[in-house]
Amino acid sequence: MEPTPRDEVAALIDSTLGGGPRVLHISTGASPVPRRLAQEHDREVECLIWPVDAEDDRDWVRSPAFEAAEDGWAQPFLVAPVDVVVVERVLDGDRDPVAFLRTLAGGALVPGALVVVAGSRDLTAAVEAAGFVLEDATGPGGAEGVGVTVARFPSFTLAQPSSPHADEATAAENRRLAHELERTREQLARERATIARELQLGKDELRAMDKQMAELQDRLQRLRHKNVMLRARVAQVARDRDLATARAEELSRQLALAEDSRAVRVVAKVVRRVRHVRDST
Repeated sequence: MEPTPRDEVAALIDSTLGGGPRVLHISTGASPVPRRLAQEHDREVECLIWPVDAEDDRDWVRSPAFEAAEDGWAQPFLVAPVDVVVVERVLDGDRDPVAFLRTLAGGALVPGALVVVAGSRDLTAAVEAAGFVLEDATGPGGAEGVGVTVARFPSFTLAQPSSPHADEATAAENRRLAHELERTREQLARERATIARELQLGKDELRAMDKQMAELQDRLQRLRHKNVMLRARVAQVARDRDLATARAEELSRQLALAEDSRAVRVVAKVVRRVRHVRDST
């Protein structure tokens, strides 16, 4: 059974799901794809019509669907490069697909962006010539003979030079890039050596700090031991003081008793003398 237009829309949408959230939709007229991407898959969608009327000097215009959107499914114009570009029917006919794809690669795409092209032409060679990586290509089918080509924009260019001058310019650019790469490698080697030295210095500082920490811990342990000894000495001195105080009190009592005994003996001696004198008379 041949796929219906609804099946073709679903297949086109499924081909975009491998990309990021920001989508640029380019078509020759109204399409249900942008709205479904926004509403069903939570994508940020910008719509463009290409080409415009012959009377208009502009190459691109916003889709009327964007201007008329009242439910917020269409996003403002995406100034930054996008993650996915969906192209519907734009490259059918005699338009140059390589130039079109090169235009997209000139700043509209992030590295690794996905480009999904729906149309009746075989774009395999054009995709490779424009510097893109072909991921999938479905031949024309269905009632309208629409095929889907899926390509990935790499982080470096694979485009074939368009002229000998461009080839020479590319070679010169490659030499310049190779020179810059060599300088970058040398700078990276110097930075690595600097980082290694700083890392070694850091390790030495850590070892010195560990040694100081061990010395401080040992000193703290000795101070704690000394503190314990001092506390024990203070306790011993307090006990000796208490014993000395008790001994002094005991001696005071004994002295008082001794003084009392002496007074008694003196009185007794006086009494004996008085009695002796009285008896002798």
